[in-house]
Amino acid sequence: MILAGVSGFILGIAIGSFVSLNIWYFIALGILTGIVFVYKFFVNEEDRYVLILGTFLLLGIFCGMGRMYFSDLNQVSQLDIFANQKISAEGIVVAEPDVRETNTKLTVELHQVENVEAKPSVETDGRPIQTKSGFREKILITVPIYPEFNYGDKVKVEVTLKTPDKIESDDGRVFDYEGFLRVRGIWYTGSFAKVELVSSGNGNFIKDKLFKIKGAFTRALDNALPQPESSLMAGLLLGTKQSLGKDLLTEFQKTGVSHIVVLSGYNIAIVAESIMDFFKFFLKTDASASVQTTFLKGMFSPKNFAFGAGAVGIILFTILSGAGASATRAAIMVLVALFAKRMNRDYKASRVLGFTVVLMLAPNPLLLVFDPSFQLSVLATIGLIFVTPYITPYLSKVTERFGLREIIGRTQQTRRKA
Repeated sequence: MILAGVSGFILGIAIGSFVSLNIWYFIALGILTGIVFVYKFFVNEEDRYVLILGTFLLLGIFCGMGRMYFSDLNQVSQLDIFANQKISAEGIVVAEPDVRETNTKLTVELHQVENVEAKPSVETDGRPIQTKSGFREKILITVPIYPEFNYGDKVKVEVTLKTPDKIESDDGRVFDYEGFLRVRGIWYTGSFAKVELVSSGNGNFIKDKLFKIKGAFTRALDNALPQPESSLMAGLLLGTKQSLGKDLLTEFQKTGVSHIVVLSGYNIAIVAESIMDFFKFFLKTDASASVQTTFLKGMFSPKNFAFGAGAVGIILFTILSGAGASATRAAIMVLVALFAKRMNRDYKASRVLGFTVVLMLAPNPLLLVFDPSFQLSVLATIGLIFVTPYITPYLSKVTERFGLREIIGRTQQTRRKA
């Protein structure tokens, strides 16, 4: 029943992503659900179970479509009145700057907008709209690499707002860039923006410190290793694959190993286990004997303390890495695994994956259709859970030493997903 409800919820989100919903869809679906539910009282026991599953499936579809109806996909931007016009605005950099080979992309949350090229508007009886304030909406702007900007910087921006266009690749595939940005709450972009720093330190304190630690770590790698090896190491450890460059990323994709620079459950599990082992060791040493007081007994025993530190470490590491869809999916699954292990409960990866998908889609249903990272991460995990057991027996000639057979089996199915 739970599986039927979850499947229906995902299906409802998928339907709402492609169909323009209105009240009649919900009325028709509600009537159909009621008919199926009532009809189960007039059939035999075997058919009744099927109708119960159908009822849960329809309820899930109803909830999924309802969530999509109230999602950003069906909302309008407060910046629509400034579309294709040059604006001057103040805002805060609310995400880690995305540094590319030739430019940097900044996500700026605007608080006040002034129209530099005011044009008549129907909404104001022909009078030009000059300013708009008291709102919060993000835009994505492209600026030169220098001067550098950081998370939490308050900036003054002068840019022409543009609606994101679809991106067509050399092989004819079309990428819905507008939908991709809508997942992140962004309606408009701007290039060749003029940005002036107003002040620093206006972001979240924890995120600010984590990004500074990340920056210091990547700079240390740059000093210790040449390029592109330092960028590759940063990608392996932190998932910062953009710094690898377009050519190298293309080669990774051609060889089917681009997943090694994407954070997965394995990376995050290593972080959690390392933190937990560190605190277990620290709390057992003689030097820390004074720390093990009554406060650390019972609920605050070394094991509980290490477990809590590991869970917090996973959350902080996920934020530090940028909290992308793949990293968030991996973090949730690892956290559930840690809780299951701590509570001596069975861990079923398939059920946890379903729980994770619903947990991520509930606040942001646009992930399902418009975020390739989420799609590939979930598909790869499905492959690891359901496909790898069928591939591994065909690799009997490969040695099991160092887990080589399992590694090859997982790599083969991951390449198929990519």
